[in-house]
Amino acid sequence: MEKILKPTVNVVHTLGSDTMRALVFKDVGKLVLEQRPIPKVKNPDDVLLKIRNVGICGSDVKIMEGKHHFKPDTVLGHEFVGEVIEIGSHVHYIKVGDRVSVDNNIRCGFCSFCRMGMSSQCVEIKFNALGVMRDGGYAEYCLVPEKQCFTLPDEIDDVLGSQVETLATVVNGMNTLQMNPYDYVMVIGFGPIGYLFAQFAKNIACKVAVTEIDPFRISVAKQCGLEVWNPREVDVVQKITDFTYGRKADIVVEATGNDLATALKCVTPGGKVLPFGMDSSITTSVVPNEITRWATKILGLYLGQNTMVPSIRIFQEKRLNMEPFFTKVISLEEGLQAFNDLGLDTETLQHKPKSAMKIVMKM
Repeated sequence: MEKILKPTVNVVHTLGSDTMRALVFKDVGKLVLEQRPIPKVKNPDDVLLKIRNVGICGSDVKIMEGKHHFKPDTVLGHEFVGEVIEIGSHVHYIKVGDRVSVDNNIRCGFCSFCRMGMSSQCVEIKFNALGVMRDGGYAEYCLVPEKQCFTLPDEIDDVLGSQVETLATVVNGMNTLQMNPYDYVMVIGFGPIGYLFAQFAKNIACKVAVTEIDPFRISVAKQCGLEVWNPREVDVVQKITDFTYGRKADIVVEATGNDLATALKCVTPGGKVLPFGMDSSITTSVVPNEITRWATKILGLYLGQNTMVPSIRIFQEKRLNMEPFFTKVISLEEGLQAFNDLGLDTETLQHKPKSAMKIVMKM
């Protein structure tokens, strides 16, 4: 009879308690600091992480508003770095003591999308995204499959390492855009995603401009040396026309999720529009004949796709100016207040002026 091997667990740290602190999303508008049981290694490919840092993403804010898919009673946080403290019996590449960044979107590897090179459309993601549908990094510990872990080099600290997954989504966008050194680029919305696209455009494109309505983020754009326009104060269609000598933008990245109509007005004939921001509450109208007549290329994509390792390389080699990106590092207990700093009044769920670009929580 074949011998059945029982799963084993490798441990480096002795946990001093059976519970941990966690910021738990209860339902729309309700984020609560709780004590929760520390997750246990059960599956052979499980990796238990002691969280070091976790970023607060704009999609977390939209979850709080009910404008993004969510699962009640879930620990949020999908931008995180942790130290490996326990591993399952079939974990072969990640080692106890490793410091890793996590791709929170767990793909099955077996559906037709995964097997045809479109893993961002995996049928399992909507059930398995860490920090959205499964407990994520707003806690002292998190359990993740080995395949989601990416070891970090010493050149990337814990704060920067929390943004590898964020950058990976943008790198997927850059792979799709195929930006050229002679392109005129416009980025609508200068939040963290718009910031990263604009940094790439500064490195690659001929010229780049951004739009933003929030005074704090306008100041960050200026700090980065970018041309920035407030669409509440100026006609951005006329601005991009003048900025490009009458041509308009070869590439428009719509990074807010709510202004595709403006993006289509700002792109040159034959140009590319990347609707990257997400807001399920927004609808828009387009004239199909305008898309056809002006040969506009609307490029849809979702998440990162085989872009974690390239993103680590970019950060390791310091290819982007990330100095103005991080506003502050706070404690887990300050997490709820951070949503206010990021422009959401947590009492009324109304928008307010922002006082931050990216906030990271340190455990």
